[in-house]
Amino acid sequence: MRGTRRTLRAVLIACCAAAGQAGCAAGTPGSQSTVLPDRTVSAPGSTAAAGDPQVLARQAYLGMWQAFTAASRTGDYQSPSLDRYAAGAALELLIHGLYQNYREGIVTRGVPSHNVAVTMTKTSMRTPEAKVTDCSDTSGSGTYYKSGKPAAGASPGRQAVYAQVQPFDGTWKVTSLVVEKAGSC
Repeated sequence: MRGTRRTLRAVLIACCAAAGQAGCAAGTPGSQSTVLPDRTVSAPGSTAAAGDPQVLARQAYLGMWQAFTAASRTGDYQSPSLDRYAAGAALELLIHGLYQNYREGIVTRGVPSHNVAVTMTKTSMRTPEAKVTDCSDTSGSGTYYKSGKPAAGASPGRQAVYAQVQPFDGTWKVTSLVVEKAGSC
């Protein structure tokens, strides 16, 4: 499990319920209890933003990773930019990973690359929804203690990432996030 958390610390984080699990899903309880700051998470709204939904969903997904990468450089688990691009279980997963890094004095360097595909669907309530499939490469990033010493953890590499993106009062946000282990794509 520690290696899986290190994968997140390498910029694509995931918390798993048990070691050896093939992938990690947002909202999966971890083995450690953690007190996180209070966050208000709103439900998806039916009002979609103006523009091409596929483009807006892609922008929200990539914006989430940019915000997470920036927050990872300092371990800023309270970064307001995360709320701009993520909500619900996805937001909680990102906050949890950043908080763990903050507690352990771990920061990241470098930037992952993304190979994103977006598929549009509709929910049972007829609101638009996007399914994102990504093969992210964390080879260009790594985890370090604030002292500069490299932090041990899972090997960086290409990881399959699956996300769900929905409109919230005119803004698209990532609501569900699954990050597979390195070598999954």
